[in-house]
Amino acid sequence: IALIREGRWEDAHRVIKMDNPFPGICGRICNHRCETVCNRGKLDEPVNIRALKRFITDKIYEQPREEITAAEILHPDDRIAIIGAGPCGLTAAQDLIQSGFPVTVFEAMPVAGGMLRLGVPEYRLPTEIIEREVQDIIDLGVDLKLNHRIDDLDELFTQGFKSVLIAVGAHEGIRLPIPGANLNGVIINTRFLRDVRLGKYEDEASDAPPLGDRILILGGGNVAIDCARTAVRLGKEVHLACLESRPDMPAHDWEIQAAQDEGVNVYPSQSFERILGTDNDQVRGMELMEVSSFSFDDSGGLHVEKVPGSNHEIMCDTVIFSVGQRAGLAFIPDDAGIGITNKQTIAINPNTLAATKEGVFAAGDSVSGTAFVIESVESGHKVASSIMRYLMGEDLEPAPTPELPVVELSEQELQERVARGEISYQARVPLPELTIEDRISCFAEVEVGYDEESARAEAARCLACGICSECMSCVFACGKDAIHHDMVGSERNLNVGAIILAPGYQTYQAELSQEYGFGRFPNVVTSMQYERMLSASGPTDGHVRRPSDETSPKRVAFLQCVGSRDQNHDYCSAVCCMYAAKEAIMTIEHARAEERTHPGSGDVHCQVFFIDSRAYSKGYEEYYRRAEKKYGVVYTRCRISEVKQNPENKNLILRYSSPYENQAVPQEDEFDMVVLSVGMEISDSVQDLGRQLGIELDKYGFCHTTLFDPLQTSRDGLYVAGPFREPKDIPESVMEGSGAAAKAAQLLSPARHSLTAVREYPAERNVADEETRIGVFVCHCGTNIGGYLDVPQVAEYAKSLPHVVYAEDNLYTCSQDTVAHIIEKTKELNLNRVVVSSCTPITHEPLFQDAIRQAGLNPHLFEMANIRNQCSWVHSSDWDTATTKAKTLTRMAIAKADKLDPLEIYEVPVIHEALVIGGGAAGMNAALNLAGQGFPVHLIERKPELGGNLNKLHYFSSTKDDPILTSPKEYLHDLIRQIDKHPLITPHLNAELLETDGFKGNFSSTVQKDDEVITIKHGVIIIATGGVEYKGEEYEYGKSEHIKTQQEFEGYLAKYIPGGNGKEPTQPLPDRVTMIQCVGPSEKYCSRICCTTALKNALKLKELKPEIDITILNRDIRTYGFKERLYTEARELGVRFIHFEFDRKPEVSLNGDQSVSVKILEPILQRVVDLPTDLLIL
Repeated sequence: IALIREGRWEDAHRVIKMDNPFPGICGRICNHRCETVCNRGKLDEPVNIRALKRFITDKIYEQPREEITAAEILHPDDRIAIIGAGPCGLTAAQDLIQSGFPVTVFEAMPVAGGMLRLGVPEYRLPTEIIEREVQDIIDLGVDLKLNHRIDDLDELFTQGFKSVLIAVGAHEGIRLPIPGANLNGVIINTRFLRDVRLGKYEDEASDAPPLGDRILILGGGNVAIDCARTAVRLGKEVHLACLESRPDMPAHDWEIQAAQDEGVNVYPSQSFERILGTDNDQVRGMELMEVSSFSFDDSGGLHVEKVPGSNHEIMCDTVIFSVGQRAGLAFIPDDAGIGITNKQTIAINPNTLAATKEGVFAAGDSVSGTAFVIESVESGHKVASSIMRYLMGEDLEPAPTPELPVVELSEQELQERVARGEISYQARVPLPELTIEDRISCFAEVEVGYDEESARAEAARCLACGICSECMSCVFACGKDAIHHDMVGSERNLNVGAIILAPGYQTYQAELSQEYGFGRFPNVVTSMQYERMLSASGPTDGHVRRPSDETSPKRVAFLQCVGSRDQNHDYCSAVCCMYAAKEAIMTIEHARAEERTHPGSGDVHCQVFFIDSRAYSKGYEEYYRRAEKKYGVVYTRCRISEVKQNPENKNLILRYSSPYENQAVPQEDEFDMVVLSVGMEISDSVQDLGRQLGIELDKYGFCHTTLFDPLQTSRDGLYVAGPFREPKDIPESVMEGSGAAAKAAQLLSPARHSLTAVREYPAERNVADEETRIGVFVCHCGTNIGGYLDVPQVAEYAKSLPHVVYAEDNLYTCSQDTVAHIIEKTKELNLNRVVVSSCTPITHEPLFQDAIRQAGLNPHLFEMANIRNQCSWVHSSDWDTATTKAKTLTRMAIAKADKLDPLEIYEVPVIHEALVIGGGAAGMNAALNLAGQGFPVHLIERKPELGGNLNKLHYFSSTKDDPILTSPKEYLHDLIRQIDKHPLITPHLNAELLETDGFKGNFSSTVQKDDEVITIKHGVIIIATGGVEYKGEEYEYGKSEHIKTQQEFEGYLAKYIPGGNGKEPTQPLPDRVTMIQCVGPSEKYCSRICCTTALKNALKLKELKPEIDITILNRDIRTYGFKERLYTEARELGVRFIHFEFDRKPEVSLNGDQSVSVKILEPILQRVVDLPTDLLIL
């Protein structure tokens, strides 16, 4: 309904066809029970769902019919016979053949469709609609045999059918046992309707019973009404009598009214006494009595109370019995082993629809009696599932299905929505119909159906009661059956000893930053949307396309810090700079890859507008510089204040200046796309979770933790990892995940192994005497490999190599579905060696080894070719060379796989002791955690005391709003105290590691401790040797006491802090301090802590002497995460920041009095500034 309202006709039809193969049929004759529970009906009238289904089907059927592809037969030996080509049998046939089972449908009649085709009049259901929807099923590959009556079920099994479905319809009408029932002119309803549909009354030579001019129909159901209205169209005078009173007639009220409008005379509350005949046994009338009441007893017997003396006659020359139908089961002999109930239906298990004979199932009218078409469809789906379970050797009983919630609005809720103006009273949009004069003379369809305007208007009446409209667009977009709309929420109570919170984050809602036009300008997208465009499994298959016109963008702008570092977010989201660099590089790489097939696509300009580059982690600086130097990504140090759109071409206009790049004059540029690098936020639901768990959150919803126990929440036993604690990238999230697991393991160590389950694998196949059968799987890795070499060609080449019996290429070989596919193919093809050509074995070799082990192979019968790191990444600019090398690497792996032998896995004892190298903060915390888990630990420290760099710290970095009262010394003393008193920790001071031998779980290390050499046996090693502050010759370091490192400066400041280091200062604090960042090795990589240390010392200096003049010279201030607050506070206190690049570094000179002078080009002023300074801090 929602899709119709939006005019999405094809999508609406697709949704209907998901579970109803007969939308055109049901759109005309369905009893539409869905409308009876429509909440709109409580307000005025329910939505006309049936008419909307008919509209959408007619709309689609107006178009040329698309060719239907036959289903792939996956189980050729499991043939299924279906008796009956009605809606139930055809629905089951569709489900079965789409699941890969060959299906043959046997139909006794000359046409398919069952009672739809032979029992429903043309004026209600046109023949072309039935034939279209039946043919859609037949074209899937169903073998339909018409005029083929089945008389022997056993013969079907003899012919090789593995299962038989009896789905015959209720084709047999009932002749009441009253006097005159066998006179000439007495007809049964099903015979009458069938003969009319087959055109026999248009053929004088047909065998159809002749009709008189006055016809009396006996019965008050829908079929009786069909007979009456059909007879009217044959030009007859028609009367209808029934047992029920007018309000209790089982036919739909609108059907009865239509019959009366067409001239049918209706006589309710009548009992059928006898049919009157002439001397030559021809019907001449009917004797009836008036009925005062009737009832049925428990056995189904009828009891009628008649009005005495009410006998009367209706003159007629034809009587049509229409008092019910039943399935014709005469073809089932008594000795067939198939039970028949006393209601003349097939006895079945109601859960499985299995009959009493193995392999035989029954469904539809044959088990329920006369049913509506939608009930027959449901029965067909159900029995098809049972047959599939039977043929696959599974338990026939279906798994229990949850009761799906249905929204039911109360009268009060509806009235409240009316009062709020959300809905208003509105009657149904009427359905056009033929006039009575036009319709009684022919079999043209009475209801004409909605046009587009009427359909959308009727669909707009829907109250949209549910959270989801069930449009299924997400299901089709996914395409991997990962979305199940029938899943319902469930609750489980778990008894646990610890909880780790890793709920992640949500991206900032960019539409809140209205100045950037997100949601208004189609070519403004968020970084997450752009990431999906770049993904090979994304909506554009890895091709970047402008949303406005689907063209490839030539100029892409990335705007940083959207939802970070602003008035509403006082933190840095930590990841945006690097993912912008990644997305810019991938944009250029994708464009270069497209250049091969679409010349002119390779020239793409990417420009990043940023404040500071936060490339702070391992390898990030190199990657950031590679984006700039190798790929030509332009970095402009400027925060964009507004995005405008060119209405003519939907391009985006940015106005900016870039004084840091010597372009101080504002300029305007047009870009094809703008990508908003959105920051991290904590969602409302996660904040609610935190509050429910009773843990402390900050004002932004992040979990509050302490400096010294950063993974411990405010509640014991609850730990946190990832961005929920503070914005961070993937590597840090992974480390925190491991750390939180270690914290939980320490708490739960007494319960270790109490819930351990051993994974079960199938018995290992002995391949010693088998010929080598190698399967090869070549990975695209999205575009990491597939964007730089011809992966399908590599797979084809592999097929030509010796012993390779199967080869294919996969989008992501490591994905869960492909791993399952590898297991399946290994079993199906009896592979005894498997080769995967993809990325590094370090990452995924264990995954694939486990996969073939699940298939029954020894895990060491696997070989891997690294065609990513060793090929596509190093030959990214040479497609042909990369492809050739990938073939070579794959050939080498295949040749090696041929020589592989199974390796037997042995268990060896593990030494449950650990060796930790390094006695600093990291080493001591690692030792305490391991010891807390019950493992003995040897802690080696080369110096005579524990603490490492902690010994050189005098205060921690903190803001005025979140002060840290504990000093580094206090923290260090507490750690040492815990180490010294723990019985499982053995510290080794003045000790150095000389040698280590052994393997995982069994190491032997030689340690020099003072003058003694000792041997330590242990199972694991943790290396926590820390780092040292760089002290080089840059910037005149070592030539003046006025030039210090940050660590030295911290020691200097400690003298001025009461209780700082016990030494009194000999001179006052300086008046002018200059700090230079990124000294020495930091020109090549970011040391992560330098900016934070500089700000910590600057703030401490401001605290001790507020009027002091402090200038920090920097490339970028890399205060990622919450450290951004230090940067903000420093600026508020008057600390100055001047940017420089390595090609124009500050110049330091020493004056004659050993004072220091610093010169630097100030980019905003565009002039060299001379900074006299009392202290220069590096």
